[in-house]
Amino acid sequence: MIRIVQISDTHFGEEFKPEKFREAVKQINSIEPELVILSGDIVTWGIHTEFREAYEAMGDIQAEVFAIPGNHDARNDGLKYFRLYFGELKKSIRLDELVIAGINSTLPDSDDGYVGEEQRRWAERVFRKSCTNMLVLHHHVIPVPHTGRNQNVLIDAGEVVESLMLHCHGGVVLAGHRHVPYSTKLLRTHIIHAGTLSSYKVLMPDNNYNIIEFEEESIRLKLRFVHRGEVEVGRFAIKHGMPSSVELYRSLSSTKRVLFIASDTAAAERAASLFNRLSPENMHASVTSPESRRIGELLEGADYVVALEEFSRADEVWEKLSTKEAEARVRQVIEKLLGAVA
Repeated sequence: MIRIVQISDTHFGEEFKPEKFREAVKQINSIEPELVILSGDIVTWGIHTEFREAYEAMGDIQAEVFAIPGNHDARNDGLKYFRLYFGELKKSIRLDELVIAGINSTLPDSDDGYVGEEQRRWAERVFRKSCTNMLVLHHHVIPVPHTGRNQNVLIDAGEVVESLMLHCHGGVVLAGHRHVPYSTKLLRTHIIHAGTLSSYKVLMPDNNYNIIEFEEESIRLKLRFVHRGEVEVGRFAIKHGMPSSVELYRSLSSTKRVLFIASDTAAAERAASLFNRLSPENMHASVTSPESRRIGELLEGADYVVALEEFSRADEVWEKLSTKEAEARVRQVIEKLLGAVA
């Protein structure tokens, strides 16, 4: 079993309640978690004195602290102080068969959240099919009820959710931000939100944190109030894999780029023009020669490569073809790409 404690929204500075923090640290140390995850809003205004106070106070936690920034940490250029005291904005760690990827969902001086393609792709590379995967970010990927503002504030939530379903493989998402603990399930991904550990802006009976215990095929979640006891939220089965519909819709909405390669670019242009006339709306063909300085870049971005002469990296090579034969071959390529979609 792996035991993790999730704390969030400590808000060192003018919102901070030190007595709540000190009592929570005593409790956390007594249960000896393998890791403490701090899911953002460590401070209130993003200034140096707040970060220094937070860093010194976090030193009383005996377990390793894995921290990612929140929107308050990004105020007033505060991310430079986050890096100074808590390390990189995105990071990963592995505990046995649990892989944890923490990302930065903040935008400077904004309450809105954004993950972006680069971080999504990074997390996808970190995750492992054979493991339970956990994504940690500050902003919620789905709306949190009973918060006074139910709409989602993660701008690219749709892309993040799709990435989770395709690559998280029956995993877990930890978030904070709204000061309300909550958990739900999105297909095979478990979404767990933490409340605030030590801000006076608490929307529950007391400040609180999550205790998450991972076993081979299940998650046990407990909500611990700092001064009002513990609530058993439940035990949930971990089911790996993803619904086939997710991959289907993703494929249908994706674009397909075909690259025609020939030293005689006029012949390649004719083939590409024919392809673009016959192909669906989400496909496009372009032309290059084998001697192009951009050949590597163009090949990297191509979904299918047709060469009109011998070329080692082509998916297929066309010999000299009549117009009728060329049209038939173009239609075959389109059908192949549509088959890859379906």
